[in-house]
Amino acid sequence: MNYEANIYRAALLRAVLGPKAIETKVHDMARLNQFAEHLVDCERARSAMHAKGYGRGASLFIEVVRQVPDNTPAMLARMFAPRTLVHYPTAARKP
Repeated sequence: MNYEANIYRAALLRAVLGPKAIETKVHDMARLNQFAEHLVDCERARSAMHAKGYGRGASLFIEVVRQVPDNTPAMLARMFAPRTLVHYPTAARKP
């Protein structure tokens, strides 16, 4: 688990068990770690979406996702498709 996930895990523990939360009171630590890592993934995705110009700082993640066009996979396929060479007819040289 990375540093950011540890921060989320500690925040979840304090929110549920109070300010003097200890990890021994947690029934399923693996599941709590999964929640924390999922929150980190969501935060990173939200930051990436903001960096690409979607949403605002205080907008919910679902609002940011709704701004993404529905045809994104097709658009990305066109953007990264191999380029076709353009062949121009050669002009006949006159002597």
